[in-house]
Amino acid sequence: MKIGIITLHRARNYGSVLQTLALQEKIKDKGVDVEILDYYPDRYHNVGLLKRLKGKSKRFEKNFVALFACRCIIFISYIKKMVVFDDFLKRNLKLTSKSYRTYEEFEKDVPKADIYCTGSDQVWNSYWNEGIDYSLFLKFVPKDKFKFSYAASFGKSELEDDEKEETKELLEAYDYISVRENAGVKILEDLGFKNCPQVLDPTLLLVDNEWNKYVDDKYKNKKYILTYNLHHDKKIDVYAKELSKKYNLPVYNISYNWHDIYRSGHLVWCPTVENYLGLIKYAQYVVTDSFHATVFSIIFRKQFISIYPELASSRISSLLELVNLEERGISSFDNVNLADKGIYYDKVHNLLSIERGKSDKYINDVLNRYKER
Repeated sequence: MKIGIITLHRARNYGSVLQTLALQEKIKDKGVDVEILDYYPDRYHNVGLLKRLKGKSKRFEKNFVALFACRCIIFISYIKKMVVFDDFLKRNLKLTSKSYRTYEEFEKDVPKADIYCTGSDQVWNSYWNEGIDYSLFLKFVPKDKFKFSYAASFGKSELEDDEKEETKELLEAYDYISVRENAGVKILEDLGFKNCPQVLDPTLLLVDNEWNKYVDDKYKNKKYILTYNLHHDKKIDVYAKELSKKYNLPVYNISYNWHDIYRSGHLVWCPTVENYLGLIKYAQYVVTDSFHATVFSIIFRKQFISIYPELASSRISSLLELVNLEERGISSFDNVNLADKGIYYDKVHNLLSIERGKSDKYINDVLNRYKER
């Protein structure tokens, strides 16, 4: 039996590659051959880079020197990301021999598999995907083939009116549907899909010992406060600085962007995926607006604070609600002492163990249903 998984592994960020790896390994453990459909759309390719170069440097259009410098910095950061994440993909994921840039390429040459799966992450987010992406809805798969989703995410609490009908039509072709957030369950119910379970993000299917083999110990003997500020919120830096004063610890900032060297603290510029995991595992405190940094803070039992970003905050709040850690998610920055409030991780991990069982059962039900066809 072979399963082909389509997801956002080419998005070149820590969460996207690690959730892809986790789902691949979890299904492989069930004795199933797994292949990641190497979907590499323009928005993640060099065409996307050109758009970002133009968009992010637009404010410097009237100053040629500043414009050139800005584009050089963005380009350097892009190359570093490409090297870091492409290396990890090659070493850890089983990709199809062919890369697919468009839906039309999938239609002309459908990758071979017995079962097709839309994997996790914000695969059904029409904002990030620049519209409804037919490839991520597996529209190219023949109608007689078995299709399911695992922990797919819409990345928002409701769909736009003009995408509801088409989304419903695409989802009707699936044999099984599961989503990552409770907001996704509500969206599906509003579209008429009942009994579609909320399951864990794939990264939470693996326990800390399973992740340890991917952890680099470079930061094991250091003491520090870690920030991962995806949305460039200056208040996160202010909050971390206050923590630094209180506990007399340096601040390490993970960032994809070389120009973030101006921020207070120590820049850790686009570390390897293994170093990213190590930075979280060995931190004394973690302050982040990242969903997956929150996930790994929980897995590695860290003292953490999750800052709700303006966009896509539902995925963090849904996770914290699931494990009764709502108080670790904040929108205001006036309580530095919260970072030091104890977390009863035995209770948290007991809840996670129950949810892992439910998620594992969902995968088993899918595989058994296919065998019974």
